[in-house]
Amino acid sequence: MNITLSGKQVDISDRLRKRVEEGVEASVSKYFSAPIGCNVYFSKDGENFRAEVTVHPAKNIVLKGSGSAADPYTAFEDANAHIATRLRRQKTKLNDHKSKTGIVEMAHEAVFPLTVTEDEMSIDESAPLTIAETDANIKVCTVSEAVMYMDFSDECALMFRNSANNRISMVYRRKDGNIGWVEPAE
Repeated sequence: MNITLSGKQVDISDRLRKRVEEGVEASVSKYFSAPIGCNVYFSKDGENFRAEVTVHPAKNIVLKGSGSAADPYTAFEDANAHIATRLRRQKTKLNDHKSKTGIVEMAHEAVFPLTVTEDEMSIDESAPLTIAETDANIKVCTVSEAVMYMDFSDECALMFRNSANNRISMVYRRKDGNIGWVEPAE
């Protein structure tokens, strides 16, 4: 995980840097296995020090925590405790989504035969057929939950049964980075 430290009117010593890196790693890795990054900002707030921790534990999740104390170490510990609470709540929220949408439908295997007309006979015969022979769990969830599942599984597309209308739908990540949603017409 990439940890960035910065400060305004605060000298960030090697000892403080080491304590921050160890503390953030311990807090974040407890709940998320592959965090993206973290920013820690120290500033002087009157007679106190202020620490602001911004953690990016997974795609599309940013959590912030802050703390204030007479020394930067205690300020960081307060902010890190705040972040640990937020990380725990976020992980619980994600796990609750998984348990609420425990309804799963099995999709059966499908084979798409190659159909060639006489006009299309110039197709390369050595080209492989498109065959899908796997069973898949299709979650019953909302569109926003499907996007969340797609991001956490780091897939480019996800098929699901929309809980709003009980129809099969699909969300996918477009080339421009936005999310596309496909739902068949009635």
